[in-house]
Amino acid sequence: MGLFKKEKNETKCKECGLELHDSERLKRHMNKAHSRPSQKKPEEGVSEGGMW
Repeated sequence: MGLFKKEKNETKCKECGLELHDSERLKRHMNKAHSRPSQKKPEEGVSEGGMW
């Protein structure tokens, strides 16, 4: 019968593997989470012009 089967909409993020329940939510997630370039964290122990 297939009453409780998911539709064939894509609901899994290809970037991070997050499973969402709606294709519209996936679109919003992709825009918000993966549209900006990634920001690198500064390396530990490297000073960026502090007081000392």
